[in-house]
Amino acid sequence: MGLDVYPWLKAPALMLEKLRQKLPSAVLIYGQRGCGVYELAASFARSILCEHPVQGGACGQCASCKLTEAGTHPDLRLVLSPAEEVAHPQPWAVTKTTSESKKGLSRQIPIEKIRSLGEFLSTTSHRGGNRVVLIYPANMMLADQSSALLKNLEEPPAGTTIVLATDDLDAMLPTIRSRCQLVRVPFPPKAQAQQFLRENGVKDPESTLASFGGMPLLLFEKDVKLRLSEDVEAILLDLLLKGNQLTHFQVFDALNIEIPLPAFIAYIQRFVCDLIYATQGLAVRYNVKKQSEIISLAQNLDVKPLLAYWSEAEKMARMADHPLNAKLTIQTFILKYSASVVKKSA
Repeated sequence: MGLDVYPWLKAPALMLEKLRQKLPSAVLIYGQRGCGVYELAASFARSILCEHPVQGGACGQCASCKLTEAGTHPDLRLVLSPAEEVAHPQPWAVTKTTSESKKGLSRQIPIEKIRSLGEFLSTTSHRGGNRVVLIYPANMMLADQSSALLKNLEEPPAGTTIVLATDDLDAMLPTIRSRCQLVRVPFPPKAQAQQFLRENGVKDPESTLASFGGMPLLLFEKDVKLRLSEDVEAILLDLLLKGNQLTHFQVFDALNIEIPLPAFIAYIQRFVCDLIYATQGLAVRYNVKKQSEIISLAQNLDVKPLLAYWSEAEKMARMADHPLNAKLTIQTFILKYSASVVKKSA
């Protein structure tokens, strides 16, 4: 993986390069989705297996690198969710993750994949070097998966490094976090992120980056569970800007469509965050093109109900991948938003 493609990853890559000199048994790489968490973890895993690593990662020329690139390295085990397997069909190639995850593919890591690690970890290295397990998204494990992984972390086999990558550090069990060396992937600097988008053909990188929450790699995110279409975003934005003037009829008429719940919750969180900022006289962060309308809506609003609503959205995000009646949940949640847009008491 050529990290020069993503210049904002150089600092955490340097931290991992230092760790490579004395490899820990487990490393947890974390940051927001779209900043390069998986890409950095993949690069680190590849460099661990490389016979002649160079500054910045693997050499790409040795026999081990050739096996890794071909997906046939016997000392590498990838543990990805079904959705991520589709999004990253060639994890080691210098390509953009433009594959579209099919609707319905789970982001949960199957328990069988975690349990099968026991057999892999119980054997010795096939090539006489290091062995690597890469798990992503590590936050998408249920209790059984986490317990099974914890057993491997408690008694790590010699010569093996387990690399976990997560988009949500808070969702990781403390017992797992405590057994890992933590490496944070920071927000990309705005100038670098905008330049990256510009180089990839984005005509308005400033507003696009804002709508992505500062995460430029969301440009390549095609998972229908994680990104809304522009048409759906426009429908939601029109409803949200109505505030407490929103009617039941408008909601049920406009939202009588299939919308992925995780992506909906993420969009709601961004809009409400902008509205809260505006109530405090601050510039909006995400919907920069609609700043004047959001500021107008925010005038004299009571921020407390909005904060409570945002907190409820955060809780819902934790369960957004679980089976729910998505359409009814979305309609009900939009109406709760309307009820949260209230003026300050005189």
